Amino acid sequence: MENAFEKGQVNGLVRKGDLVEAARHDSNIGCALDLPKSGLEARFVLIDQKAPLGRRALARALEINDGVARGLLERLGEQGIVEVNETGVRLSIRGKTRLHSLLAELSIRKIQSLDESDLIPGKSATAIHLGEKYRSGMTGIPQRDEAVRSGAQGSITIAVQRGRLVIPPDNRDAADLSPREDKRLRGLFDLSENDLIVVGFADNTRRSLSGALAAVLSLAAAKS
Repeated sequence: MENAFEKGQVNGLVRKGDLVEAARHDSNIGCALDLPKSGLEARFVLIDQKAPLGRRALARALEINDGVARGLLERLGEQGIVEVNETGVRLSIRGKTRLHSLLAELSIRKIQSLDESDLIPGKSATAIHLGEKYRSGMTGIPQRDEAVRSGAQGSITIAVQRGRLVIPPDNRDAADLSPREDKRLRGLFDLSENDLIVVGFADNTRRSLSGALAAVLSLAAAKS
């Protein structure tokens, strides 16, 4: 099944942050929204990735209790962002369109769970491919710091330079650190010059995804 973040062009006028705002308006969601923006976006991505799934499975995936998950789904259902039926919950067409549009605004071309990465052994890792986001002088340090603030354990920024996958600030070749990981990343992503791969890592999938998104948001903030 195709996920929203794997699609190509999506038509329609969409306001950035609609998914987040729809959730924020419900006070019953409580601690589920005591999160940075990247954490909220990570939850919508996870709903899309893991659909269809039951409410309890969703609560486990999002690290929230069952009552909070119920309130979240009720509010998102009222907004037309999710659909719930006998097979479980999934993003609606409207929800998928809004999620994809938000990710596209951030130049996100693909989000991929890596489970583990040779670059960060023993950690859950999520990689985000960004189109043409490399800038000279990039260090990856602000992105790592934002990933940590989001609840992840860190992030690694990888740039495509002259056909090589390099890690700023010293631009060490990823193939020197792990030829296998270099090959895997090239196989997972359709990479072009000056693209970035931002890898968030943590002790579980949701937090690694949240960290990767926080790092990506920091790049967008720096540009603005």
